[in-house]
Amino acid sequence: MALALILLLAMTMAVFGTLGYLKGTRWAFIAFLILFVAFWAVETIPDTIISTLNGLYMGVMLVLNGGLGDIASGDLEAAGETLKSIQPPFDGDSEKYAFMLVILGAVGIGLLLFALMKKSKSSVLGLLIGLGYGYLLVAAMAPLIAGTSGALLPVPLIRPPERAAGSETATQQVSSALDQLWTRLAEPQ
Repeated sequence: MALALILLLAMTMAVFGTLGYLKGTRWAFIAFLILFVAFWAVETIPDTIISTLNGLYMGVMLVLNGGLGDIASGDLEAAGETLKSIQPPFDGDSEKYAFMLVILGAVGIGLLLFALMKKSKSSVLGLLIGLGYGYLLVAAMAPLIAGTSGALLPVPLIRPPERAAGSETATQQVSSALDQLWTRLAEPQ
């Protein structure tokens, strides 16, 4: 699992780093910002995302199943029955697919911008932002793909290292080593 995550991280960072270098800093920054906002929304307001996507789906299905005609004719009971027969798509274990949809939608918007924006001067800053974009993408998608409840990669500002899986022991080890070093330095010789 760790090797697969490292390979996925390296490949994704390489692809988006190259795209950032080729397209320039402006595209890389805008795409990174779009992905960052989507990832922030998935991490901080997941219930709102689930209810919004379920509501959109149920509204579209109501219209496709003739519920709009029932509402227009004043037959609210028939529209209510049609609405009750529609099952929400993102419920229980399938909620992770809603989050994948949001993250992949942000990536799709970024790639659409890549195709539409004029090429600017290639830049190393675009490469660095593209590398960050690739890291953020893997950090957002890896727990959803792996089906784990915890985070696999820390993301400062959104998912601090304390919330990342396995980092508590690493943080404790570093803290313990620093405490031991400080104690040794503070002891008189």
